[in-house]
Amino acid sequence: MLAYDFQVAWADLDSNAHVKNSRYLDYVSQARFLFLAEFGFTPQAFAEARLGPVVLEDRVQYRREMRLLQKFKVQMSIGGLSEDGAKFIMVNEVLNEKGELCAKVTTQAAWFSLASRKITPPPAELKQVMEGAPRTEDFHWL
Repeated sequence: MLAYDFQVAWADLDSNAHVKNSRYLDYVSQARFLFLAEFGFTPQAFAEARLGPVVLEDRVQYRREMRLLQKFKVQMSIGGLSEDGAKFIMVNEVLNEKGELCAKVTTQAAWFSLASRKITPPPAELKQVMEGAPRTEDFHWL
């Protein structure tokens, strides 16, 4: 399982003194880009390919509070993938230091051509990375 470590910052909090809902999406997005960069798909590589991810839908399930300075990790796995690799589902689990699930974010997304402004299959190398990434137990082909 791929996982990336973070710590709750002051700016992450809402008036209830726990992580506000929009910050979960920010951390999950950061974890996705850390994953892609780890396999060579840096922001520069995407700019050169004139390609980027586009989110079609995010579903967030909240389970436990997170508070200031709390350490946590975001795990990443693939829940679904189209045969051509153009569309995918990423599942991120936000876990506290005890390994307890704080939130689960399921994202339906696609690769978007900045030239044609349409959903497009990724380069072969990126498709291979996505196919080789950890998969959820209920992974399915889209």
